[in-house]
Amino acid sequence: MIKVAGVWDFGWNTPIKEIELWEYPLKDYGVDQFIMSPISGIANNYVIEVADLGVYINDQRTSGYTIVFLDEKATTTLNDFVHPVDNVLYVFGKAAFSALTAYGQSGDSALKIITPNNLGNLWPHQAAVLVLNDRFTKGL
Repeated sequence: MIKVAGVWDFGWNTPIKEIELWEYPLKDYGVDQFIMSPISGIANNYVIEVADLGVYINDQRTSGYTIVFLDEKATTTLNDFVHPVDNVLYVFGKAAFSALTAYGQSGDSALKIITPNNLGNLWPHQAAVLVLNDRFTKGL
């Protein structure tokens, strides 16, 4: 099962507009569950909202999921990453918030995406598409 989790960016967007940036590409790449925090009350059947993303991530660890954080300060690059075949939760932060710093634990994976200028200027939904496409091109 492939899951993607993130944090609503209320400072720059609203869930009603942001959902479209996530939903369509995640569906196209076969993501099984899409989880966002905090609870906004958005009326959308695709997203599952949770009050505390940290609690959700810990529950997934306990359930045997491999946790993979995307963070521009990670040392492993996406190009070198071997994606888990099953039961993976990809976790994305937002502008000025590192989910890796907030929720990462020993044993979790963390990767960064190398871009031509390496400015770390990808929005989380853009990074998600690159990660999922990398997974696809590597045959998973």
